[in-house]
Amino acid sequence: MHDLYPAQRIRSAVDLRPASAAEDPQETDESPKGSGDEASPQRARILVVEDEFLVGAVLVQDLRSGGYDVVGPYANLASAQAAVAAESFDLAILDINLRGEMVYPVAAELANRQIPFFFLSGYTATSVPDQFRSYLRLSKPVDSKVVLQRIKRLLARKLT
Repeated sequence: MHDLYPAQRIRSAVDLRPASAAEDPQETDESPKGSGDEASPQRARILVVEDEFLVGAVLVQDLRSGGYDVVGPYANLASAQAAVAAESFDLAILDINLRGEMVYPVAAELANRQIPFFFLSGYTATSVPDQFRSYLRLSKPVDSKVVLQRIKRLLARKLT
């Protein structure tokens, strides 16, 4: 019988439990909480568009641990477009290829509404249409610290 999940491919365990209020996530300088100010009235909301379940689950966990509220993840173009139309959020993270559909209509709407976003994808910069090449693109796999840093920078630009 063919083993679908060979042990040598598993690199580390992933905890998919949502963070509870009792857990104290590690503070890093990438944290959006600033100088420990727990009284901030609103946490930034991040839209996640990602079709790979495990990648999306880990990304959501990393974002929540970093102090963000998460909208999604949305795994196909139609649900992502509906979320952009109906949800409120401060920034978006977009996978480029959603089960064969390209996310560019969502990216165009975000650009038109001046909502910051970046691509998190295996696609190279040369694969991205010219109109989106100036937007940040992080290659998968990516360290969660890098993602949190980029979010912090983009949100800081939005406030200025």
